[in-house]
Amino acid sequence: MRSTRSICAALLLAACGGEPADSATDTTTSTASTSTTASTSTSTGDDGTTDVPTGTTTSSTSLDPTTTSATTSTTAEATTGTTDPGTTTEAMPAGPMVDVSDPQLYEFSFKPDEADPAAALALNTQLAQLDTAVPLQGRLVVYLHGAGAPATCGSQAHGLVLAGMGFHVIHPCYVSDYGVGNCGDDIGGCRLEAFEGVDHHPFITIPPADSIETRVVKMLEHLQALHPGGDWQYFIEDGKPRWSAIVISGISHGASSSGVIGMNRDVERVVMLSGPLDSGQAWLTGAPLTPIDRFWAFTHTADDQHAGHLQSFADMMLPGEPFVVDGVVPPYMDSHRLVTSAPTGDGHSSTQAGGSSPKDIDMYVFEPVWRLMYGAL
Repeated sequence: MRSTRSICAALLLAACGGEPADSATDTTTSTASTSTTASTSTSTGDDGTTDVPTGTTTSSTSLDPTTTSATTSTTAEATTGTTDPGTTTEAMPAGPMVDVSDPQLYEFSFKPDEADPAAALALNTQLAQLDTAVPLQGRLVVYLHGAGAPATCGSQAHGLVLAGMGFHVIHPCYVSDYGVGNCGDDIGGCRLEAFEGVDHHPFITIPPADSIETRVVKMLEHLQALHPGGDWQYFIEDGKPRWSAIVISGISHGASSSGVIGMNRDVERVVMLSGPLDSGQAWLTGAPLTPIDRFWAFTHTADDQHAGHLQSFADMMLPGEPFVVDGVVPPYMDSHRLVTSAPTGDGHSSTQAGGSSPKDIDMYVFEPVWRLMYGAL
């Protein structure tokens, strides 16, 4: 079932203004009485650019202040896979059974080694979100942060937007302190090793426990224990992520890594924000396991990396030609190569929700773009 929330038919740039929104003011309050404060951090993007900082939010779970792990969760578990009147679950067709008896926004934060004692690298704070007060998608978004080692991984603000569209959302921490400068003409090998935890490149050594793929599974297992009503375990199949129900997405370094993952796994779709940048790299022209018409990309003309993004879009043979979304309603001539010149203080970070992404009053200007890309129209 797709989200039925309404969106603006068109958003004019003149209403946006030139000042970026302050991500610290993107606060959301749930119906629960306990709360925690997420860390505020800034992650460095590819080629020294900076991704948007995560904001501050109110969580619907109680956290142990010494560990930041959630210690309480909803007590009403899903009891049926139907949507007959009077039941307490919202079930997707062949999808997760989610308890919607107490509709609210659920947010979680915990360290990788809380979910998996074997985790040893990239041990900063991971985030997860699910909003049971909106129509649910029955799909999971795995959102990857930019380059470096952010104190809080992913984007809290972007996660809240995606949760508001009805997605389950997780933001795993992963090793991302490498680039073309040290991986050479096989950065695809570095990215694949960071994803699989299997040796693909001599520059980095990522054991399985610290790979993105393992971390996704361990996050979902941990979330199932914290919040069984969310049916997070649905997105695990035979000990691996259920990629057919998962959107892999990310910004900057995370956008390129998402592209590599889509090339090597058959995922529900790939959404790349401010990336990929790996111009001229062999992985861009490979044969993807995910059909190429399920790949989407979004870039800002004020991003120093913009020309590289366009070249990568062409190398991957993404559907359509570059299309400027400003002042236009979807589906943007069915192009998957989306471009904006909307006023912002940081073109690179503006493509994800947060302080640099322009708003029209209280709505992000790019929400129609994101809804199209993530399949939430």
